[in-house]
Amino acid sequence: MNVIKSLCQVYLINMLSNKFVFVFNLLLPTIYFLYQNGKYWSRSSVPFSQSTNLVISYFWAYIIMMTILNNVIVAMIAQRENGFYKQLFFIVGSKWKILIANFLVQLVVLIGELSIFNVVVMTVFHNWHINLIIAGVLSAMIVAVPVALMSSLLFLLKVKIESINILVSILLLGLFALINLPESGALSNVINMLNPLTYMVETSFQMMSLLLNKTFDDRMVLIWVLVTVVYGVIGWFGTSKLSVHSIMDRV
Repeated sequence: MNVIKSLCQVYLINMLSNKFVFVFNLLLPTIYFLYQNGKYWSRSSVPFSQSTNLVISYFWAYIIMMTILNNVIVAMIAQRENGFYKQLFFIVGSKWKILIANFLVQLVVLIGELSIFNVVVMTVFHNWHINLIIAGVLSAMIVAVPVALMSSLLFLLKVKIESINILVSILLLGLFALINLPESGALSNVINMLNPLTYMVETSFQMMSLLLNKTFDDRMVLIWVLVTVVYGVIGWFGTSKLSVHSIMDRV
């Protein structure tokens, strides 16, 4: 635990030195939300209905996905390429301690980002509800690990760091394009949930529905568990292939 604690301090300092990622992770979606919902400023109160919860869940999914990709996956690939990851590995002797420490720091950051965004949402809607903050925290804690594991497939790509950001952008465009595929049964639900964005939207929506509206679709539980197991298996494989050697060393 002392090793992980020390690594967390290292990653916290490293994260604070690169504040620009917050522009993409938090500032852009917040500005877009304000632009889309500016009409509500003059109203007395906007209830957290099912439709409102669904809209918020899309913003949460974006913030979670961008934070995990930028701060965890792409950051780890960059550290592998510049030799920082190799140095830590030789000191610590365990890739899992390094990954866990980085993930824990970013999870705290993610919870903070969602909490700030939710304060903005409640301010715009003139509807202060502590359960929205709680739902955001719980959603982040529930989906962050599976989504990070699923995203670890990027560790398998033998591309230079200059190209990884382009590939991530293309990947995100594809995921957003597939997020609203029609659902016609349990199998289609499973296939759609294999899209991390759909997975996060559905989880966030159900969490908000439970805490804000006292409703819950228990039919999605089995599908959610099945997809989460798949994410875990894929993530274990992807993470196990993470090498300390950069692409340049292997060319």
